[in-house]
Amino acid sequence: MKKLLLSLAALTAVISLSPAQGASAAAPVDPAFAETKKTVVSSIQDMLEKSAYVPGVDFTKFESFLKEAMPNIDKAANDGEFGNAIEGALRKFGFSHITLHTPQMVNARRDASTVGIGVRISPQKDGILITGLVPDAPAQAAGIEVGDLMIEADGKKLDGPGQIAGKEGTPVVIKVKKANGSIKEYTIIRRKFSTVRPEELNWIDGETAVLRVYTFDLSYNRERMESLVKEAAKAKNLLIDLRGNGGGAVLNMNHMLGMFLPDRTPIGAMVDKQMFDQWVNDQKGKATDYRGLVNWTDRKTKIYQNRRVTWKGNLAVLVDQGSGSASEISAAALRDVLKCPIIGMKSAGAVLVSYIRPIPGTSYALQYPVQDYVTLNGIRLEGNGVQPNLEIKNMTPFLKQGEVDSAWIAARDYLKKWPATR
Repeated sequence: MKKLLLSLAALTAVISLSPAQGASAAAPVDPAFAETKKTVVSSIQDMLEKSAYVPGVDFTKFESFLKEAMPNIDKAANDGEFGNAIEGALRKFGFSHITLHTPQMVNARRDASTVGIGVRISPQKDGILITGLVPDAPAQAAGIEVGDLMIEADGKKLDGPGQIAGKEGTPVVIKVKKANGSIKEYTIIRRKFSTVRPEELNWIDGETAVLRVYTFDLSYNRERMESLVKEAAKAKNLLIDLRGNGGGAVLNMNHMLGMFLPDRTPIGAMVDKQMFDQWVNDQKGKATDYRGLVNWTDRKTKIYQNRRVTWKGNLAVLVDQGSGSASEISAAALRDVLKCPIIGMKSAGAVLVSYIRPIPGTSYALQYPVQDYVTLNGIRLEGNGVQPNLEIKNMTPFLKQGEVDSAWIAARDYLKKWPATR
């Protein structure tokens, strides 16, 4: 197919973009940046058409999405504006794990520190949903809450994260719609902050500990996790808190699950094109019969037990709408295999296996999906999420020093009434 090129006259996720990514008045587009945009657009289309996969999705539709976005792409004069324009086109696919990583996002992921307001997000049709807060970062300090829907930045409708960008020390006025429908404005000062939050072990009482895992991404610390799980061996009950954990590397997820599940435990199936086509075409299975697919395939995802650390005891898992991807797979696997309860709010439903590939000749990268995922019980998590056994609304996953998380107390009490998970 002929590539759609720019009509040139001359993008995981923490919102924390470089000064160059902020909204700006219309200005001539630098010729070098125009060429970069051309390269990025061509590469995105090529990667999607040749390498991306989601069952039933036609990635050639990106060409028509680009045509609609082209006016904004053409006039974009910096990374933020360009990223927003491309994101608008990618969002039309309607699923997770497809995003353009701008140079600042690439650097932030690598360096684990950045400048911004410190929120994790999920783009929605009517705004940008806050799915997580970086502890002690500006947004949390200002009073922004998980579940808030950002609808305006500096008096303008919020079309993308680039509008929140700006220089360190400068303010941005964010208008949000709260979960109860009320509207509130916050003035937030941008500053540099670390995106790393180490895993933690907290004790509710002498019998119950809480293992807090914030991410499975690059900052996941295997040695620390093993040390904490060893310490938790003194507990009768353990709560694995995955609230706000947006996912990360499959290998890190496997590492955590290996400390809790029996050796070679199947937990579901990562469904690639070959598997899906064999199921539908050769086996004559229904495309929506996920239970049939996972029962049929001999390529199930298996967890190998950690030989150094194996935890025994009663388990429960906490999730919320900020729990995505690998954390959703983890929660579902622990419930399917160990029959442990899940407590909290319905998870994000953002579960596609993806790659993040650098775009040659630029500082950008593209994240795109290559596999779907189906749980051992035949549930497709993408778009559906993990439903808790006990729903708790208005949970606060980030607490001030000395505060006790009410969700932990509720989860502990619920687990004590639950049949033993071992």
